[in-house]
Amino acid sequence: MIENRKEEHINIAESKVVSPDHNFWDDIRFLHQAVPEIDFDKIETEIRFLGKESKHPLLISSMTGGTERAREINRNLARAAETFGIGLGVGSMRVAVEKRELSDTFSVVNDYNARYRIANIGAPQLIDQEKKAFDDSKIDHLFHLINADFLAVHFNFLQEMIQPEGDHKGKGVLKRLAEVAGSYPVIVKETGNGFSREAALAFLDAGVKAIDVGGLSGTSFAAIEFYRAEKASDEEKMRSGRTFWDWGIPSPASIRYCSVGLPVIGSGGLRNGLDLARAIAMGAEMGGFARTLLTGADTSYDAIEAEIRQIVRDLKIAMFLTSSGNVQELRKARMVIADPLKGWMDVYGK
Repeated sequence: MIENRKEEHINIAESKVVSPDHNFWDDIRFLHQAVPEIDFDKIETEIRFLGKESKHPLLISSMTGGTERAREINRNLARAAETFGIGLGVGSMRVAVEKRELSDTFSVVNDYNARYRIANIGAPQLIDQEKKAFDDSKIDHLFHLINADFLAVHFNFLQEMIQPEGDHKGKGVLKRLAEVAGSYPVIVKETGNGFSREAALAFLDAGVKAIDVGGLSGTSFAAIEFYRAEKASDEEKMRSGRTFWDWGIPSPASIRYCSVGLPVIGSGGLRNGLDLARAIAMGAEMGGFARTLLTGADTSYDAIEAEIRQIVRDLKIAMFLTSSGNVQELRKARMVIADPLKGWMDVYGK
């Protein structure tokens, strides 16, 4: 059943409208510098993230795994990560515990030398639901399955509320997260709804290493579950999917909210190199791309390579036009923030 669900998620993400009504990255405009006083070919995009070198401030975010089709997607993504000298994450690895014969749909990434790899489990699996929580041995199995450098714990409670097979318990997640973070370098990740400052401070106390905001502007899993409910003629779940389609904290605002002393990954709706530059200027260490890369990775390696090459080129153009010779200078680029994003920036008095 999990395998079928993952296949459905891929199909829906590629073929249906699953974005919110507004992409908040469009509310950020850079102040154009007509006299850059730098050379385009000498722009440096290298960064260091949690002790790992990366040629570009770009992460191939967690997407999929658990199906034959996902194996090829992950293969193409891992090859691209090696080519561009960047890191990558894999999709939720729960299926690799429950159906171990599908483990190679994730471990295929070991065939390539990404700068770092991120394993992935769901926050709901940290505590008992209808099924028992993942114990230390299961987490350890998944971490070492892809020779991971980091462990993503993804928070997807809105999706859980809407999907038929969702987990409905949340009490005790933070306590267990702190225990897990004592054994693994944990990156917490939202899946489309963003993190508040209260959440970020709780994660800081729990000992996590970084926050991937995964905010509103990218794939709406309420939308994805709406389409699944529609196929199943489940009117109740369809109505919830419609109601919460645009729920969440905008990705750029969540970057600012989560700037509490931990490295922040800006993700959720990044479409191109300009959006990546916007994420960095808002305070992110790097930007995470998911659905923008999915279709290319599902098509061919050449397609995904061309897409990432374009993202890097457009990032460098944005850097050139803001007179930013490196990523540190890009963080200081001047911006204009318009509504509706501007209103979100005032929530915490900023």
